[in-house]
Amino acid sequence: MHEIKKGNQRFYIGEAEDKAIAEITWVPSRENVIIVDHTYVSDELGGQGVGKKLVDRVARMAEEEELKIIATCPFAQKVIARSEHYQNLLLDLEV
Repeated sequence: MHEIKKGNQRFYIGEAEDKAIAEITWVPSRENVIIVDHTYVSDELGGQGVGKKLVDRVARMAEEEELKIIATCPFAQKVIARSEHYQNLLLDLEV
């Protein structure tokens, strides 16, 4: 299992942030809201559920820090929307 590390507005797998072989990134939007804007998984890790694990990790962080999520990344949007546990974290882009 690969260790998920926290970087600057991202969770990643790899030796360092700039050498990530998988990552999910976000930016602060407004008070208590983040925009999850990108998920990347290298071919090396593809098909192993790594992308979902990264989305789960950012959703857990949002839950712990009482944040809401606007997911502009289609993959993250789909994973969170399908999770009964995390659906309540999602905000629509228009909100």
